[in-house]
Amino acid sequence: MKTLQDKYNLIIEGAGDKVNFKREAINAFPHFVNGQNSYDDVVAILKQKNIIQEAITDQKEQAEIIYNGDRVNSYELEKGIAYELKEPSEVWKMDGAGKFTVSEEDYLKAKKAAIKNLQKNPKYYTDLIAGEKMVKPEKRPDTMKALNKKGDNTVDKLNKMEVIKENKSLNDIINSVD
Repeated sequence: MKTLQDKYNLIIEGAGDKVNFKREAINAFPHFVNGQNSYDDVVAILKQKNIIQEAITDQKEQAEIIYNGDRVNSYELEKGIAYELKEPSEVWKMDGAGKFTVSEEDYLKAKKAAIKNLQKNPKYYTDLIAGEKMVKPEKRPDTMKALNKKGDNTVDKLNKMEVIKENKSLNDIINSVD
C-alpha cells in the first residue's frame, strides 16, 4: 500500500490521480482537510503540516544531506544557508538565518554548499561575515615526516640537513689519544 507521499510523487511525475489522492487525504487526515478544500489546498495544508513534501529525486542525496547536516553546528549551518541564498551584506544585517522564501531546489543547493564549507572549517561563515581572510593552512617544512620503507627520506633536503658519516681516521685518532 502506497503512502500519501508516494501518491503525491506519482502525481508530480504525471502518473497519479488527483481525485483519489484528495479522497485518501481526507480519509487519513479529516482534522486537517475536508471535502470543501480543492486539490491545491489539500497539498498546501499537508505540506504545511509536514505530512508530504516536494520529492527529492535522489533519496540517497537526501539521506546524505541529512547525515552531513547533523554533523555540523546548526547555528553555523543556518548562517551558511542564509549566506548562500542572500547577499552577504543582507546576512550581516540579519539576526541568525532570518526568514525568506525560496524554492526547495535552491534551498538544497545552498544547504549542500554550506555543509561542504562547514566540514572544511566549522567557523567558515562566521569568519566570512566577520571579514576574516580565508587562508589555507600552509604546509610547514619543519613538521615531522614518517620514514618510508626504503629509508630514502632520511635526509631533510628542505632544511639542508645531511646524514653524518663516520670518519674512521678521526675515530682512530681520538682513540689513540686515550
